[in-house]
Amino acid sequence: MKPQHFIATTALLAAISLAPTACSKDKAGGGGGASAASAGMLTMLPKDSAGVVGISWAKARSSDLFKQYESKLMKQIPGEVAKIKTECGIDLVADINTVVVAGNTDTKKAVVAVRGSFDQAKVEACIVKMGGTNEGGVYTVEGEVTNAYWAGKDVVLLSEGLSPDQIKAASAEGSVKDNAPLMKLISKIDTSATIWAVGEVPPEVGSMMGAMGKAPNSGYLSLGITSSVKLKVGMIFDSAEDASSTKAMIGMGLSMAKGQPAAKPFKKLLDGISTELSDDTVVISAKITEADLTQLQGMGEMPF
Repeated sequence: MKPQHFIATTALLAAISLAPTACSKDKAGGGGGASAASAGMLTMLPKDSAGVVGISWAKARSSDLFKQYESKLMKQIPGEVAKIKTECGIDLVADINTVVVAGNTDTKKAVVAVRGSFDQAKVEACIVKMGGTNEGGVYTVEGEVTNAYWAGKDVVLLSEGLSPDQIKAASAEGSVKDNAPLMKLISKIDTSATIWAVGEVPPEVGSMMGAMGKAPNSGYLSLGITSSVKLKVGMIFDSAEDASSTKAMIGMGLSMAKGQPAAKPFKKLLDGISTELSDDTVVISAKITEADLTQLQGMGEMPF
């Protein structure tokens, strides 16, 4: 198995779980702070991380609408995934449950924690079977290297920038749970949602947003997929004045969009977008119902 493909497939699964058609009729967990599924994984990730992204692939995978569109969604999965399943008995679609990614834009180093229904022996045997090598957690296939540290029987930490020993040492010296600014952001969102993210706003993103007004310094996001799709985005600014002016600009943009003739079919969706101001924070909320999704599919606006 090509280690990069393991990571890439995880990212792809995350992208698919973002698709609105992956709705379920189950209620999402409530409240802010780290959910049980991801809380333990936060203790394995480096304290100096500037941002964290969590993905509950198991939640998206078990949804009714995912099952409805499964055949179409699976066409977006690389053919190598099927080969791994056939030759190694590892089904990346069914076996990956939770993914938490932590990284730092300054060090350019990231750690990907993957929890699933697999074990170290099975994965490493597959690497060799697929033509790769394993030297103490350094997985090499076709000249490409990924470092792995197994933090538990069903959790593997992957990184290209850190060696297996460095991955282990990084969490031993302190974890995301010890990073007060990140944990404060995490407390503002529902990490039992299908997708969630918190962290500093990268400079390149900040400069893009700054062209439209003041750039936020940090933010948070959660995408809850239940009987509807609920999106919550929080942008935190250097001052309440910056936040207020940004909220005003967003309001003007929405009003202009609603006034466009081409936007008429999407009026209900646009009406479902709201903004709130709380001191130095602007919170944007949006909701897409199952009926909205059906309408979008009928209009050919869905990706499949």
